[in-house]
Amino acid sequence: MRRLSCIIALTFLALLTACTNSHRVNYVQSREISAHKRFVAVLPLVNLTSHPFAGRIVGDILSSELYAATSFTFMERTAMAEKIKGKDDDLEFVMDKAVAQRLGRELGVDTVVYGSVTEYRYKLGIDQDPVVGINLRLLDVGSGKVLWASSMSKTGGCWFICEDSLNRLAQDVCESMVKEMAGELDGQKS
Repeated sequence: MRRLSCIIALTFLALLTACTNSHRVNYVQSREISAHKRFVAVLPLVNLTSHPFAGRIVGDILSSELYAATSFTFMERTAMAEKIKGKDDDLEFVMDKAVAQRLGRELGVDTVVYGSVTEYRYKLGIDQDPVVGINLRLLDVGSGKVLWASSMSKTGGCWFICEDSLNRLAQDVCESMVKEMAGELDGQKS
């Protein structure tokens, strides 16, 4: 009986650890990020998915996580849209460093966050697990130097034990990426 209990417990533990899968790459220039107070514009993330609003959804989540974890001052989305209104640039398609830098100058900020959403969907299958993939860059507008770059893809799901939504997984990925950058900044200040 005791052996059966151990086998059941180990099987349950194996199922729990097999629930999520993620891959992350991170680069942080903490000294340069912390060198002065930053005025940041979070540009709309380029949506490379089939979900029509993935870039906007993840961008809003990312902004919330950046507000919570950093001491940056942020340009509001409406102010950003007003300053760029009527220009040739399509804010929904900023993937190039030079374009992001030029937009940062036009907006009057010293730092921009830009990037893309590469996955935002439910995997096909029995349990239809959510999948999110995000690529981000923090660019110093004056120097054109990338101060932070992070990419993360994650699959959620918990088999039959719990439910995981696409939005919840996107929050988890954004939080993890921003906390890693903020943690590097906090560690550098000590």
